Amino acid sequence: MYVAVKGGERAIANAHALLADKRRGDRAVPEVTTEQIDQQLSLAVDRAMSEGSLYDRESAALAIKQARGDLIEAIFLVRAYRTTLPRFGFAEPFDTAKMRLQRRVSATFKDLPGGQMLG
Repeated sequence: MYVAVKGGERAIANAHALLADKRRGDRAVPEVTTEQIDQQLSLAVDRAMSEGSLYDRESAALAIKQARGDLIEAIFLVRAYRTTLPRFGFAEPFDTAKMRLQRRVSATFKDLPGGQMLG
């Protein structure tokens, strides 16, 4: 069943204010900074950058802060932000047939084409 939602811009602004208040928490406690998140939760920042495919520690720390520590949501925010950025370069397709093979690792193939080569 579909129910129409009413409220307009005022309702949206109120929802943003409510979320900001919930996100902030107890105002008697000092606010957590993105620098603290970057320095003290460095593995979480690394994960958000890695999964979000964007190497930007400050943006990842901000996403973790905005997601109130939920890394899955923070990764989603980093990915969403990444899509708004302009591309700064394009890669040409690489002809893998011209690559010189140094080794094949059996863990990546069920049946190695050409056999296993270690060295």
